[in-house]
Amino acid sequence: MDTDTLKDLGWDSWFESRYDMYRDMGLEPSRVIVEHKERYIIATGYGEMPAEVTGKFEFTADSPSDFPKTGDWAAVNIFKDENKAIIHAVLPRKTCFSRKAAGIKSEEQVIAANINTLFIVQGLDNNYNRMRMLRYIAAIKNTGIEAVVVLNKSDINPDAENIRKETAALINPVPVIQVSAKTGAGLDALFNMMKPGQTYAFVGSSGAGKSTIINAAAGSDIMATGEVREEDSRGRHTTVTRQLFMLAGRGMLIDTPGMRELSLWNESGVNDPGFDIISEYAMKCRYINCTHEHEPGCAVKEAAEKGIIPEEIMESYFKLKREMAYTAARTDKKAAMDRKKKEKKFGRMQKEVTQHRRLKRGQ
Repeated sequence: MDTDTLKDLGWDSWFESRYDMYRDMGLEPSRVIVEHKERYIIATGYGEMPAEVTGKFEFTADSPSDFPKTGDWAAVNIFKDENKAIIHAVLPRKTCFSRKAAGIKSEEQVIAANINTLFIVQGLDNNYNRMRMLRYIAAIKNTGIEAVVVLNKSDINPDAENIRKETAALINPVPVIQVSAKTGAGLDALFNMMKPGQTYAFVGSSGAGKSTIINAAAGSDIMATGEVREEDSRGRHTTVTRQLFMLAGRGMLIDTPGMRELSLWNESGVNDPGFDIISEYAMKCRYINCTHEHEPGCAVKEAAEKGIIPEEIMESYFKLKREMAYTAARTDKKAAMDRKKKEKKFGRMQKEVTQHRRLKRGQ
């Protein structure tokens, strides 16, 4: 197996230290580059090949998030003669960008796994939305993923530089880059941030220009691009599945479908979006468990009243906090129901075993 290829794919000592048990089983490491329902394309030291999970894996998985996702590292059995592989296990995820699955179910939907930096693309037309940008930043807080905001289409907005400065002040210390995928302005600054062996993901709503930027990074048209409606700056979903691309000298890149809904997911049960400026002032609050709403001596509330903490940050903080608390409550309720179902199933199995033994003794 070509170990240099694995390193190019992002394999490092963190994953190596978690692979011993799978190596002892005779399995080999591979990275998931395409996920399409129950079918996958993986990259290995022998090249790319189709793969599927074992029946045991499928049976024991507790939720959709347990299945391989784009960017995951998997332990596989490779059949070189048939150019295919069987996935036996998914390695622990170093980082994970997730959201609550769309709809009423309280389930985690993994958008991309094992990424280093998330580029949040906003178009400087009607696509620019600060609340949406703050939501993306909150979604990866404390995940180990770095956020970078990319303001695209600077060529069509004469106020682009002022918007960049205002955005940088709002989300400090998150970096903000101003680019034009159409003219190429600012793209060098973006591409200089991308290093070999690192994995990046681009997110943003349809029409923001993600695919155009990715094509520029790759130096070829690897992604389809679509027209944007003038009346609302929305585009078609040109990306329909998550896919990991290798970029020469610039690491790996995962594009994601334009998401119109990003409901925050936090499996740790923490219901605080954790914006840096709020966390800074929260340390000065009189009460440890201050909600920053009604308590006397609240340093966050005082800073907001003085205009030190922007109104948009406070509005986003409370909105996301309520949403995360609701999701956590729904998740706890679902977990309790799942436990109850398992207990009933186990009780029925015990009853069947007992009846079987009685019948056997009576023979």
